[in-house]
Amino acid sequence: GGAMRLSEAIEALLLATQANGRSSRTVEAYREKLSYLLEALGDVPVETITVADLRRYVAGQLARTTDYQPDNPPSGSLSPFTVAGRVRALKRLFNFLVDEELLDANPARRIKTPHPRRVIPKGITHADLGRLLDSTKAGGLLDLRDRAIMLLLADTGCRLSGLCGLRLSDVELEARRALVTEKGEKTRPVYFLDLTANALGAWLKVRPNADTDALFLSLTRWGTPQGPLTGATVSRMLSRRAERVGITGKVNAHSFRHAFARDFLMSGGDLAALSDLLGHSDVLVTKEFYGILTGEELRQKHAQHSPIKWLVEGGNDGDHDGL
Repeated sequence: GGAMRLSEAIEALLLATQANGRSSRTVEAYREKLSYLLEALGDVPVETITVADLRRYVAGQLARTTDYQPDNPPSGSLSPFTVAGRVRALKRLFNFLVDEELLDANPARRIKTPHPRRVIPKGITHADLGRLLDSTKAGGLLDLRDRAIMLLLADTGCRLSGLCGLRLSDVELEARRALVTEKGEKTRPVYFLDLTANALGAWLKVRPNADTDALFLSLTRWGTPQGPLTGATVSRMLSRRAERVGITGKVNAHSFRHAFARDFLMSGGDLAALSDLLGHSDVLVTKEFYGILTGEELRQKHAQHSPIKWLVEGGNDGDHDGL
């Protein structure tokens, strides 16, 4: 009985999403994205929500994207991709309510989903990655730590927060995998190759004793532990090493993630697997960020996967009966 409130409407959508067999990650992503709508409008009866209410909410969210910068977001600012995701979730909610006949008219029908300008993310090049790793050749304590950090970033595509949050117990060297926790509470497995496993093993052998179980430690120049590694320390370390080996472009933790995604797609990996490896709640997010290859990359990808490739490679000059 009684009017359905916004919180109840959201719960109904989450239940339906779960019952439709979507992953718990998708369900949680909807919960998170719709919590901002609930916060903005209050727990009002859904039939009292007007298109003007929703427009005010969306306009307020978009206003927070104006001074957003991906590498150094001012506090309170939002990525345009984050806002687009919240708007998509809102439209999903109201479409669902109308489909289920819990609502007669759809106030979200005329709300447009914003499409952020796509900037092709700059991934670190293979040559630059090689140079950065070369800078650790001396093999001192910091070199061993930094080599493991850089290989882990490049090999797993994990976020900086995930890397810094790794505990000793999160890493399974034998199984070549680690459990990273990012964006609040989302934990997922990431996988790595022998080279990275060896670098991690080498770091673990020399890791100083510290009163923390963090995998990576912030160290003074003399190797005294200063607690768990921080994102700022990694950023400083990367720019210092980049400068030392003469890399002019910007090098930050995210450029390793971008390179991981680019190489994964360029070598024939699929978007759905990439989405899981990167820890995105939705393949759409992955597509927005990384499904964008430059023209030249698309040309190469086409050359790898075109259905007539076998004709050319088979040395057949095209006079095939089946065609």
